[in-house]
Amino acid sequence: MKVENKSFWEREDIIATQEVMTSISDFEHFMFESSLKRYDKIGKIDRIKVFGCGTGRELTGIAKFYKPNQIVASDISDNMIEKCNQNLKVWGIDIITSTIVGDAKDFNKVANEFELVTILNSMLTYVPVRKDRLTIFKNARQILAEDGVLLGTVHNQIGALRKTMYFKLRGLFSLFLGEKVGNRNTGFKGFKVSGYYYTKKGLITDLKESGFRDIEVYSIEEFHAMKGQLYNRKKGYNNLIFIASK
Repeated sequence: MKVENKSFWEREDIIATQEVMTSISDFEHFMFESSLKRYDKIGKIDRIKVFGCGTGRELTGIAKFYKPNQIVASDISDNMIEKCNQNLKVWGIDIITSTIVGDAKDFNKVANEFELVTILNSMLTYVPVRKDRLTIFKNARQILAEDGVLLGTVHNQIGALRKTMYFKLRGLFSLFLGEKVGNRNTGFKGFKVSGYYYTKKGLITDLKESGFRDIEVYSIEEFHAMKGQLYNRKKGYNNLIFIASK
């Protein structure tokens, strides 16, 4: 069944799939460390904006790692935010964390507010239109303090064989499809949602066009190679991770 993005994430059975993570992943730790190194000469990362927080699955890791005074988390889903607020009380970080229901495309009322902005959990995969993704990137840049850091993850066109071949085939028609080469239905539990899968080059292009500098993009396969480890992208998601500065 094809559904809209917001309707998909409002469903209780979909929310139930969003397990709570009590620790950050190895690639998230890498991104967090990188953000500290970038901002260290300026000061402390003390105010953090989290787009697409869902049930808050990454908020405990962010709170423990950065020890900030303020986290502002938002999500398009009312029900996700309700579950997130319940989790925040259990974790004891509701004192420093405020939540907002809203579309990331509309979060543009403040400027220079945060030292760090995160777009994790491949939130942008569920934003199928490039103009909307660029708006979110530009909003992220606007709300960042000078030299602030953006980090996040997106789905990659290169990964498991079936997915890779799907996008390679669409790439043959890039003259006609243009940017839409990366579009594909995503979702689970029997529901289909319009999505977008990035190439490394395309992600760098969008970040540059949105005004970011010192851009780093790695696939999970490349991240593991940097550590001298093997990664089987035939079985893993092989997402792209990105870090950039204002």
